[in-house]
Amino acid sequence: MVGDSMADVRASKAAGVRMAAVLWDSYEPEKVLAADPFNLDAALRLATAHSSLGHEARALEMFKRAAEISPTSPDVRVYLALHLARTPQWEQAVPMLEKVIADSPDRLPALEALARLREKQERMEDAIALRQRVYALRAPTAAELTELGELQMGLGRTGPAIDAFERAKAAAPKRFASDFELGLLYLDARRFTDARDALDRVAPTHPEYPMALFKRAQVSVLLNEPDREARIQRARQHADATTRTLIEREKLFQGLR
Repeated sequence: MVGDSMADVRASKAAGVRMAAVLWDSYEPEKVLAADPFNLDAALRLATAHSSLGHEARALEMFKRAAEISPTSPDVRVYLALHLARTPQWEQAVPMLEKVIADSPDRLPALEALARLREKQERMEDAIALRQRVYALRAPTAAELTELGELQMGLGRTGPAIDAFERAKAAAPKRFASDFELGLLYLDARRFTDARDALDRVAPTHPEYPMALFKRAQVSVLLNEPDREARIQRARQHADATTRTLIEREKLFQGLR
């Protein structure tokens, strides 16, 4: 039977095509299956190789063949669900993945796949819970921590969002590109000094730069900085349709130029 090492292959986007080619060349599963039509291992290797190479029709054909060989095989259910999760038929994968996780709560590729599908379903709380289960089994990447921060922020969870973004920044400080989001979160948490520093790192090329300047002006007033009026003026100069209205209505700016 195909073991968890194959699940790791299926779960790896970066290595999937490369590993599929290795399986194709090294194991020659087509020849094995021709000689032994009831060889489940060969059928699953063919199915997962075709899936990784993007041969959807052929992959489904081989998954069907594997299911005919062993209708109750949990491996067939796992790899078919992981395949469907990446296709336009991803909704079919949801109940299959739920069953896999119910039977094997620590099946990492299934948890990862279902977390992505929960996001597609806009079930963000469930997506976060699944991601946390994943990260209890393996260390998250900086990109995954950034995604987690965005999900937490979308649900208004300021503390957990800050934690996720800070961990992402610590993991890959040179690639961190979420200072705008972190600045907003620090402001919401009334961590004004941290908000100042984060917003100061937002580049003028950032699509939300006008909003960053508006928020930076708010922070400047809250910190009673000597250049707060200049900050307000700069926010006005670079305002867009959204921030222009916000600036004019901002009570913190009343009495200041």
